[in-house]
Amino acid sequence: MQSDRPVEQSAIPEKSRRQFLQKGAQAATALLGTSAIGACGGGGSSGAGSEINSAALLPSSANPAGAISPESSAAPPAAAMPSPAKSPVIHSFSPGLAMRGDVVVITGAEFDSGSTVRFGEVVATKFSVDSANQISVTVPDSAKDAPIFVRAAGGETRSSKPFEVALVPAAARNYRLVWRDEFEGNALDRTKWTPLTNQRDDAFQTAEAVTVSGSVMKITTYTDPSTGRHHTGFLRTAGRYEFCFGYVEARVRFASAPGQWGAFWLMSNQNRAYTPPNPAAGVEIDIIEQRAIGGGNMPDLRSSYSSAVHWNGYQKGVHLVDQSNVEALPQGQSFKDWHTLGLLWTPQGYEFYLDGAPKPYWTTDKGLSLSNEFIKLTCEIRDKDWAGDIPPDGYGPLGASTNGIMEVDWVRVWQQ
Repeated sequence: MQSDRPVEQSAIPEKSRRQFLQKGAQAATALLGTSAIGACGGGGSSGAGSEINSAALLPSSANPAGAISPESSAAPPAAAMPSPAKSPVIHSFSPGLAMRGDVVVITGAEFDSGSTVRFGEVVATKFSVDSANQISVTVPDSAKDAPIFVRAAGGETRSSKPFEVALVPAAARNYRLVWRDEFEGNALDRTKWTPLTNQRDDAFQTAEAVTVSGSVMKITTYTDPSTGRHHTGFLRTAGRYEFCFGYVEARVRFASAPGQWGAFWLMSNQNRAYTPPNPAAGVEIDIIEQRAIGGGNMPDLRSSYSSAVHWNGYQKGVHLVDQSNVEALPQGQSFKDWHTLGLLWTPQGYEFYLDGAPKPYWTTDKGLSLSNEFIKLTCEIRDKDWAGDIPPDGYGPLGASTNGIMEVDWVRVWQQ
């Protein structure tokens, strides 16, 4: 039995002790071969194995056979207690926006076969733990925008960003999300949008009027005090993304100013004058146009909006249009707050939606385009026209409280 006294108080003479160690090591080496050294290859163990290893390195002449080491006869150490499970970690999930019923892949660490998943307070019932680093989960039918939580043996963790549920009107519930821009980062995604730099009516379009911050794209209408020129922004996806049929929606808010208006619309380069008229070649679809006031600086339209379809070019006498009434938001609501505006475009016609309502606020089968259309997010300025008169002092320098503002949280397209 191993002595319970400190080494310096041992009754065994040092020479004998060394012989015991040497002989015990020689015997262990003969039995285990190279495995005695391999067992301690990382160094780090302090039990009997490490002493056997150090003794085996002594010259063999100093290690006579037959001696028994006290250390070699010691009882083996108690079995190590299992380490506690580590807390799970969520690194990311993809996609960050999906419809209910879609599959989201969560990547992280320390997932186990007993893991559970929930979207906020909604527990997921369909998922698979693919590995300790991945879970595939079906978005529950009642899921809402919320962080994703994963519980494993080591505890529970939550995602640093919320998962977003892509909601569409009931008429488009069987569609799938095919294109989107959430305006993340600190700059406009030039692979999706082209900012124009032309003069249009009384506005000079400039990329400087377009900013992205906090997952919001902002178009600012302002006046350069050194030149008196009015500037604004004009974005389009032409040549980058175009589509035919589907449901397209944007979440927007406005702080419009007289003489200026913001719009979310679709356009085709084939909207031209034809004889006879041919809207199938392409049209202009105004999903929303929003202005502060009407012509002559009255009436107040800040809480109103309208939609329209234009086709057969823009020449007087051949240009054709069908348009909604000027619609008002519900009592107490304002476009200073966020609203979603959507268009369902099918081979049968158009349906226009506000805030995901179950029914459209306007439908039409006139001017039906059968051509690819691109998306436009724009602000425009035209003096003494349908949006009123430009203020005498303009819109103030960039950043002034008098600037006209259009903000877009996201744009999304679903198709069958």
